[in-house]
Amino acid sequence: MRLQGKRALVTGGARGIGKGVAERFAEEGARVVLLDVRLEELKQAEAELKERGFDVASLVCDLSDPGQIAEAAAAAWSVWGGLDILINNAGIAYREPFLNIPADHWDRVIDINLKGMFVLSQLVSRRLVEQGTGGAIVNMASKNGLGGSSMLAHYNASKGGVVLLTQSMAAELAAHGIRVNGVAPGFIDTPLDRELKQKENNSLHLTARTPMGRLGTIREVANAFLFLASDEASYVTGATLVVDGGHLANASEL
Repeated sequence: MRLQGKRALVTGGARGIGKGVAERFAEEGARVVLLDVRLEELKQAEAELKERGFDVASLVCDLSDPGQIAEAAAAAWSVWGGLDILINNAGIAYREPFLNIPADHWDRVIDINLKGMFVLSQLVSRRLVEQGTGGAIVNMASKNGLGGSSMLAHYNASKGGVVLLTQSMAAELAAHGIRVNGVAPGFIDTPLDRELKQKENNSLHLTARTPMGRLGTIREVANAFLFLASDEASYVTGATLVVDGGHLANASEL
């Protein structure tokens, strides 16, 4: 049990990678608070995990709203009498040409993927410092934050910001025993990836240049979050772990 006795908050926990991370953490002994804006899916995820005997609670929050974030942070802290782990997983994406990106799409992507992460991390980190027991924060980055691509300028910019935010937080919070790392997935078989393929009539050949020749699984990404959140990564901070089947390593392949 790598997380026995630990208390974790997982954003975007209603489905996809967030739900997979929550499940993996619970399997390893953690008590988990799921946070998401999708009420129906959130309650379903909570019920499914509770049916397996896990200690799980849920909170509804729109991460584009700083007021809701502040309320959710306080509520999450009170559920288990504190937190030890924060997983900043929630995020959104639009696929659209740079020349046609509406300002409101740009703002919403940055607000949720980057600003919301900053606001929640700051609030939780202050409490962790006061608690005095250290902790671990793992941020959802992306291979798109480490290399550019078309049709995703706002998403790519947000994830590039996550990588540098992660490093900056790590540098400042290490003195308080708080480790901060990121996970940068490639193409993973998630509801979001399936929605993107359907919208573009399956024209996205997601694994064409991925050496491993397949989509990653949610559990494979969840395992990366588990490692970075656990004491097995006790000397790892400021790192972004790429989980992409070798896609970025193959970047110059024509």
